Amino acid sequence: GEADQALVQLVWPTTDDSDLGEVLRLEVLGRVVQLRLQEVLREELGQAYSPSADSSPSRVWRGYGTFSLTVAVDRAQIDAARAAIAGMLDRLRAGELDVDTVNRARQPLLEGYDNLLKSLGGWMTLAERAQSEPDRIERYFAAPALIRGMTPAELVEAARQYLPSAGAVELLVVPDGN
Repeated sequence: GEADQALVQLVWPTTDDSDLGEVLRLEVLGRVVQLRLQEVLREELGQAYSPSADSSPSRVWRGYGTFSLTVAVDRAQIDAARAAIAGMLDRLRAGELDVDTVNRARQPLLEGYDNLLKSLGGWMTLAERAQSEPDRIERYFAAPALIRGMTPAELVEAARQYLPSAGAVELLVVPDGN
């Protein structure tokens, strides 16, 4: 990155992908956190960063997955960014989440499901696993209804469970010489 750019990343342990509802809750939670990060960092720091939040449940290792949050910031704003992130997560865990934010988080996911089968590539994605992993096709068709049915309260509970204030590993990348 740039000479004055730093990276703040928080990573929490989560779970595997055996429970479709939990996988989708974590995926929507990731999108909620990303939206909230964009709002908070712009409002509190006056910067237009491109934060990311992502859930990665393992398909191989039972009980293993991660939820990560990454923000690129100006080196001078590391402490302010950390404080803004912590405050946003505290408010989320305290129940500060409205239906509008949940709708904005889930809409791109629902559009992705709607659009996947509009192309040959999308059909091939499902067909390539039809014999070896038939449950993946069932999961694909079940996912939109589960996503539509999610409530802010469910996502707040997921944040409390998987994103505790003291449960993250923090990674900090700073420019050489700082």
